[in-house]
Amino acid sequence: MILIYEVSKEFHLPGLIFILLFGLFIGNLDELKQFKWLEKFKPKELNVEVQKFKELTGEATFLVRALFFLVFGYLLETSEILNPATLLWSIGIVIGIFTLRIIQLKLSKLPFSPLLFIAPRGLITILLFLSIEPLQRISIVNNSLIIQVIILTALIMMVGLMTLKKETIATE
Repeated sequence: MILIYEVSKEFHLPGLIFILLFGLFIGNLDELKQFKWLEKFKPKELNVEVQKFKELTGEATFLVRALFFLVFGYLLETSEILNPATLLWSIGIVIGIFTLRIIQLKLSKLPFSPLLFIAPRGLITILLFLSIEPLQRISIVNNSLIIQVIILTALIMMVGLMTLKKETIATE
């Protein structure tokens, strides 16, 4: 993965796209059996390694998320969480997020539960916000607003998943 990223960086190519394609390739080896050149990679042995890689990735993902939220919590200021100037805006944004989610689920004819509740904001939201140059930011969209939206969506997801577990246990 690192080699792919570095080679694509050297040639000014989109590294993450190539990593995504590599992931699609190793994740779908079984669907590519009709290609004879794939036999050179010894797909049966490679599937064992891919399974180990999936386990490792799952554990690493947990560690990265835990570290992110640890640093996020450390950097939070109480005044930013409880800022009344942006609270109504953040509630409106969260309502908008979940309204669009309901419309999308209804159009897709997918069940609301648990998909409705899983609309978290976090690392990507913060990274996108930080990538906006200060001169191009809108004054109302500040750290308080971003933090409030992240916390509200996380609370809704938490409550939604907690009630889902209760419903699942009750039906069994």
